Amino acid sequence: MSMKVKINIDSAQKILLKRGLNQGGAVQRKFTHEVRDKADKYVPYRTDTLKNTAIEKVDKIEYIQPYAQYLWYGKKMAGNPLKVTDTDLNFYGAPMRGRFWVLRMWADRGNDIVKTMEKFVGGKPE
Repeated sequence: MSMKVKINIDSAQKILLKRGLNQGGAVQRKFTHEVRDKADKYVPYRTDTLKNTAIEKVDKIEYIQPYAQYLWYGKKMAGNPLKVTDTDLNFYGAPMRGRFWVLRMWADRGNDIVKTMEKFVGGKPE
């Protein structure tokens, strides 16, 4: 007795597209948004300008203020012309707010973001 079995499986690209896992898809946009949302509490804050003018793109967050890089590295500048020193800046709202804010947020809240993404795509992390 012989049997024929035919299995129709969507392509990998189609499967990824259905789940929103394509490049620039819903999952990427959600992940970027979650990172920005959680990082907001870590952004240096004297006024809300740096935090509120960040531009959320599909796969990155751009902090567009001219002083963003200066705050990211968190080192004082001195002299004429200004040069970076080895002295750390003092941040209002420290120790939560301060330099390398996205990296520090990920260390603190990365697992929360992974769980959020797990629910969003309907899967389970290993």
